[in-house]
Amino acid sequence: MKRSIYYSLLMSAMMSVAAAEETRQVDKHEHGVGELNIAVEGSAINLEFMIPGADIVGFEYEAKSDSDIALVNTALSKFQDFENIFTLSSSGNCNLVDAEIEINQGDDHEDEHDHDEHEEEAHNEFVAHYSFTCGNVKEIDRIDFPYFTTFPNSGELEIQFVSEVGSTSFEVEGDKPFIDLKGKI
Repeated sequence: MKRSIYYSLLMSAMMSVAAAEETRQVDKHEHGVGELNIAVEGSAINLEFMIPGADIVGFEYEAKSDSDIALVNTALSKFQDFENIFTLSSSGNCNLVDAEIEINQGDDHEDEHDHDEHEEEAHNEFVAHYSFTCGNVKEIDRIDFPYFTTFPNSGELEIQFVSEVGSTSFEVEGDKPFIDLKGKI
């Protein structure tokens, strides 16, 4: 039930933001730009990252060589410890209850970059979902993103945020790797 409410809130927020931003394309794929959806409901906070493989390991094709497989495995282990990716305000007293990390492989998308050199290749995307329950969710006033130092090829996160207060969007870059949530939860 909670997941269905989370996804309903998330979809509502994404549609609102997409309608408000003329240039945003829902399924765009752009190197250096990851997507993050955050939903807060009651004492729960859910974060879902979708990041091009090039930003994480430097390539998007299916890893086949030993060195490529090692890069992917190292990246996946970094995602396992969410504090490599983001940190929540400690005053929120949040505990991780679920984490799912996977690689989605697909070649069915529209890009904003030239495909001449890799027309037949798939574009792998790292997807990570984290769910927390928090003792004081309203005390979360900031989320920091060590993600940018963990994965230096990453340039930006486009964030869709929804809570019972409303929805908003953020663009976060490595030179200012945090979002201010005061008054948004």
